[in-house]
Amino acid sequence: MKAIELHAEPLTREAFAPFGDVIDARGVAGVAINDGNALRFDDFCSVDVATGGGHPRLAIFQVEAASSPLSLRLLERHPLGTQAFVPLAGQRFVVVVALPGLGPDELVPAQLRAFVTDGRQGTNYRRGTWHHPLLALDGGEFLVLDRGGPGVNGEVVPYEQHGVMVKP
Repeated sequence: MKAIELHAEPLTREAFAPFGDVIDARGVAGVAINDGNALRFDDFCSVDVATGGGHPRLAIFQVEAASSPLSLRLLERHPLGTQAFVPLAGQRFVVVVALPGLGPDELVPAQLRAFVTDGRQGTNYRRGTWHHPLLALDGGEFLVLDRGGPGVNGEVVPYEQHGVMVKP
């Protein structure tokens, strides 16, 4: 089977809006705090984790750099809450997504979009958004905010059979 190439586009708020939020202070007005020594930037993303008795869970993921070529192995979604990733040291990563509401049998390559971050951007997936696990171009630590609590908040489907390769 010939590999299908999915080209990653630069991550922008507008392009990523159907899948979630971009976490990035650039271009947003901040509010002066701490006696004027800092700017606070609020409400970059909608944290939606309370369904079914959930609560916010903050974690740090230590991630190895993804090996090239970037081959899509699986897709996952979280039906009970959002999930945010923020690089802690300027690591770039590739985001592969498909719209929430699609069933596993509808996840054909034509339904996928890929984005590449610039190292200062984070992402927040809307509840139910299909995505590939973290594809870090540069290894390192990521701050992750997602849902903790009762219930099954993950659905995973294999994807290798589609032969999709991502070009950052």
